[in-house]
Amino acid sequence: MLKGVQHCLRIVVFLFATSLSVAGDLTQAAVDLILPADTPNLQSLANGIQQKANFPINTYIAQLPPAEQAGDILLIISDELLHLLDNNPPYRARFAMYINSARFAAYRTGTNSAVYADQPLSRQLKLINTLIGKRHADIAMAWKHPEYRMQYDALTALYPEYRFESQEAANSPERQINRLIQQSDVLLATPETELYNANSIRSILLAAYRHNTLVIGPNKAFVTAGALASVNSEPEHYIDDIVDSIQHYIDTGEIPQPRYPSKFNVSINHHVAESLGIPIHSETDLLQQIRQN
Repeated sequence: MLKGVQHCLRIVVFLFATSLSVAGDLTQAAVDLILPADTPNLQSLANGIQQKANFPINTYIAQLPPAEQAGDILLIISDELLHLLDNNPPYRARFAMYINSARFAAYRTGTNSAVYADQPLSRQLKLINTLIGKRHADIAMAWKHPEYRMQYDALTALYPEYRFESQEAANSPERQINRLIQQSDVLLATPETELYNANSIRSILLAAYRHNTLVIGPNKAFVTAGALASVNSEPEHYIDDIVDSIQHYIDTGEIPQPRYPSKFNVSINHHVAESLGIPIHSETDLLQQIRQN
């Protein structure tokens, strides 16, 4: 009987030691960082990740390393590399950064995680609420991916003072967006390049200007082009979040949930704000108000 107990104890100790060994392997995990191109901005981003990380990183351009040289964890940058999340090399975990949340939806699995490039619509609606207050307003959004409609519909009950409308952009999205502009006080633009791109943005913003419609853009570039405002995150915010996500996996063995950047700023086009008669003292003051709401 005693020998049987001792044998069981040896098995338990062996299994415990084995589990520690497997977990310990992650502390030596190497990350393969894949950039979509070799540009100064992307190299600066890669350098920022390497400086913040406590794990080794090998950087490659636009392709995976040979299978025999593959590390333990994959990190891709940008939507154009999403297909690499379906790769064959046996990566234990796969992470993506600067990825559109709607496009990543098809890749959400137990071994994939991401820090999204776009902002949640909840932050953009808080921005709208801070800019126009509690007065009644008609807010409209055109969408292509259903994920944005679902986000939008889940938030409308939080703002009973507004009337919300959302429409799927079908055959003539630019014409449809122009109709929404004519019927609304605020247009909430999604980060969908199928709708808002270099070919469409000028006419959309001109229509908004003619009808005194506030346009809340999906990023800082949109604001520079002529939208009133946007919530956006800086490269260092994304770097901090992706390093934290990978480190969490190394420390715990758990794949973290995909997430939006945890830190953000506000961008304002002050010329547009002045022409619309909206008093804004500074982005800093506006950001503080958003965080308090």
